[in-house]
Amino acid sequence: MTTNGIRQTYLDFFKSKGHEAVQSDSLVPKDDPTLLFTGAGMNQFKEKFLGRNITYKRAVSSQKCLRTGDLENVGRTSSHHTFFEMLGNFSFGGYFKKEAIQWAWEFMTYSLKLKADRLWVSVYKDDEEAYNIWKDVVKFPVEKIMKFGEKENFWPSEAPSKGPCGPCGPCSEIFYDYGKDVGCGKPDCTPECDCGRFVEVWNLVFTQFDRQPDGNLKPLPNKNIDTGMGLERIAAVMQGVKTNFEIDIFVPIIGAIEGETGHKVTRSQGYKSCVNAIADHIRAVTFCIADGVMPSNEERGYVVRKLIRRAMSHAQDIGINEPFLYKLVSVVADVMKPQYPEIMERRDDIAQVVKREEGNYLNVLKNQLPIVDEAYKKIANEKKGLEAVISGTNSAFVFSDTFGVPFEVSAASAAKYEIPLDKKRFEILQEEQREKSRSKTKIKSEIFSETFAKKVEALGLNTEFLGYEKAHAEALVLAVLENGEIILDKTPFYGESGGQAGDWGKIETKSGVLEVEDAKRFGQTIVHIGKVLRGKIEKGEKAKVSIDEDVRRKIMRNHTATHLLQAALRKVLGVHVHQTGSLVDQDHLRFDFTHIKKMDPREIAHVEEIVNEAIKKAISVDKEIKGLADAKKEGAVALFGEKYGDKVRVVSIGDVSKELCGGTHVDNTKDIIYFRITSESSIASGIRRIEAMTAEAASEWVKKQAEKELKRSESETKKEEEKKASAVRIREEIEKIDSYIANGKIINNTKVIAEIIKNADMAIVSAIADKIKGKSSSIAVIFAERDGMIASFVVSISDDIIKSKNLHAGKLGSEVAKNLGGSAGGKIDFAQGGFKNLLHKDITLEKTLETIIKKL
Repeated sequence: MTTNGIRQTYLDFFKSKGHEAVQSDSLVPKDDPTLLFTGAGMNQFKEKFLGRNITYKRAVSSQKCLRTGDLENVGRTSSHHTFFEMLGNFSFGGYFKKEAIQWAWEFMTYSLKLKADRLWVSVYKDDEEAYNIWKDVVKFPVEKIMKFGEKENFWPSEAPSKGPCGPCGPCSEIFYDYGKDVGCGKPDCTPECDCGRFVEVWNLVFTQFDRQPDGNLKPLPNKNIDTGMGLERIAAVMQGVKTNFEIDIFVPIIGAIEGETGHKVTRSQGYKSCVNAIADHIRAVTFCIADGVMPSNEERGYVVRKLIRRAMSHAQDIGINEPFLYKLVSVVADVMKPQYPEIMERRDDIAQVVKREEGNYLNVLKNQLPIVDEAYKKIANEKKGLEAVISGTNSAFVFSDTFGVPFEVSAASAAKYEIPLDKKRFEILQEEQREKSRSKTKIKSEIFSETFAKKVEALGLNTEFLGYEKAHAEALVLAVLENGEIILDKTPFYGESGGQAGDWGKIETKSGVLEVEDAKRFGQTIVHIGKVLRGKIEKGEKAKVSIDEDVRRKIMRNHTATHLLQAALRKVLGVHVHQTGSLVDQDHLRFDFTHIKKMDPREIAHVEEIVNEAIKKAISVDKEIKGLADAKKEGAVALFGEKYGDKVRVVSIGDVSKELCGGTHVDNTKDIIYFRITSESSIASGIRRIEAMTAEAASEWVKKQAEKELKRSESETKKEEEKKASAVRIREEIEKIDSYIANGKIINNTKVIAEIIKNADMAIVSAIADKIKGKSSSIAVIFAERDGMIASFVVSISDDIIKSKNLHAGKLGSEVAKNLGGSAGGKIDFAQGGFKNLLHKDITLEKTLETIIKKL
């Protein structure tokens, strides 16, 4: 069976058992800040496992997952991956062990037609219920039912003795036996042996307990089923190959990599490990970028950057020294398109992001490797033992944080000078730096925290949203939270989501009034946040609820303008443009999108022109609820990485734009009035950001920009006039140079010229001093005077006097300034100085000559 065939067979099998087929969630977990990436099939069902928002009791999925915990083993072993697919069937308080075990056996032996004598199972040592189901219901041979402890057969592992507290339960695993010719060859070999003969293919988790702080396992009122089977692993079994990297979906990728190496490298085990790791990493990178995670130095982006650089390092080990990973993106897209057609749609811009990252990394290595090498050479010469290790590790962190040099590269350079680096210390320094970065943008208020979200979701309250049709409503107060936030049974307030800010307005009851300054959505609950104007709102009261229609109107303009903007960008820059993020509030809009290079002024102007043309045409903005398949068939643009239900809201603007969107919009493009882009910038590799305004805000911005431009122009004109006046003045003063030289005094066979130039600045006196030095062997001290007071001066000494008298202009200037209550500094032949308190010209020359006489 092909991998695609196995996946579909699994989904169809459990659909026939009454399961809802749920599409894979994004690799970026939505509304779950506890996870960096989706790492298991159950992640998207967390709320249902907790008994909330249960719209179906049975589900089946093939979930794309990313894990980096075993990164070092990827490529070296037969089945470790970063990116993989997890087949899973789930029950939320519905069926339990008997059905889960029976259906697992039926699928393995009837749907996949695996031979029963090749299968073994394990159960938790104290789980007699599961043991008896396998023995008595399935009629599985008892000698092939293994009993393992809590480390192997409990989820989370070792939860009974070590925690954590919360939902947990025993599990039952299914193993495939490759046969006695594989592995250790011992006649008594069982799944307990790690020789490779047995491979675990399916884990059935029976979530039936709630672990208490005292270690007691309290039975859950609703028992759940959570199973997981690695698609790549079961494909290897079905296709009769020994490693996951030999299955059908890896063969084209492996072939493309090997084709790139040609005959440069012997096909050793090390070679195969490198090829396998590259194949794994490019799959992970392709899917991450498709879900909006771009290479960067922070969190998810850092993982993507690390995977690209590890893959490049492996490529160099097998003789590939030029960018080539980007060529593999189209291979991955072609292999995975039956299940993930969106990858094929975005393959070109994903490839561009990867190519740029490869180029950047090669530049880093080219420019920084000599510096890294020199640093470790210096450390080896100056430090020994633990001091060298600490210094070397600190340097590795600086190279990584500042220049993007991987730890492995620094470690290889340090090894040449016999300096071992401390990987653990390096990781601690990295985490400290990330924490510093996070703290700069951390929002202190608990209202935005994960804790607050969990508190809200735990209430299990649903708020009906009326805001598409109504601006006012009567509602019931369902809850008043500890900081005064209000939850209603129904509301016209849009709760912040999908990049659109929450509404403003007012909630009034008999006992109090709340001025709402924000609204946020948590699952099915909308929370109203603001300040109390009068009294205190109580739970159970009836409330009059009104949004601020002016604020809503501005938000709607900006949101509809965002849709027009995306359509215009795709028209001007190309269909590779896809939204990666947005923010829409009453003041402005922000739109992040995929594009590899900076937009030029002509492109920005063209985009503005297209959007404003659509506004002038007064196009109707239609909103409809449609089936997801129908909407996509009509060409509606979906946000990549976003998960949609069977029914979606489609916002259409004539033949200009059609998007899936749950936000609020104007009824006609003419309501936007005017659109103007205020900035265009880069926020990550391959991601650009546009900020823009609409209506009065845009017009006001244009007006302010015009005023700034006028001031700038006037300032430049003034500077130009002053520059011209200064040039004229310099020419006039240069004509007097001979008289300045003639007026100079001879001190110890050295000509000293000290002059005060009226109505002069530093540029004028510097030019005069320079001309004097060119015409006369001398020391020149020239002061600038304005309105009878002196603020600055210069000192210039000709080269011959510097040598003959061993003088330094900077030092002489400092002594002159010090004697006059100022400061100065400069080079050997020229210095300049000034005075905090303006000097009267009468005493200046006298004291200056005194200083120079002492010096000479």
